[in-house]
Amino acid sequence: MTITSLFHGVEAGHRALDYHLERANVLAGNVANIDTPGFRPRELVRPEEQVSEARLPLSISSPRHLPFPHARAPGALEVVEEGVAAPGNDENAVSLEHELSKMSANQLRYDSAARIVQLQLGQLRYAANDGSGG
Repeated sequence: MTITSLFHGVEAGHRALDYHLERANVLAGNVANIDTPGFRPRELVRPEEQVSEARLPLSISSPRHLPFPHARAPGALEVVEEGVAAPGNDENAVSLEHELSKMSANQLRYDSAARIVQLQLGQLRYAANDGSGG
């Protein structure tokens, strides 16, 4: 077993925590702009959520690759405008109830990921102390 395989689960949990923290910021921005005329709510998406069968996104997998204007680093997150049905009279499309429910669900996911990481680190600490628990 290698060191990288020992920490693979913790790294995945760290990425999940980063995603949910950044998403909380985006959702809070939507709520903050609830009275801004013409504002469209935004959503944070992972690259794997955007991949369609017709067109795969370009990515930079090596620092020696030539830059491309629309290329993203592997695992990069992107903020996109959320498609909404009908904006109000001021062309603002933010629904407070919808945004608050997304914030609540996001918080639950963040708390779950934090607990998983905490348990994984506890297991590593237990193993590092030869099972003595301290």
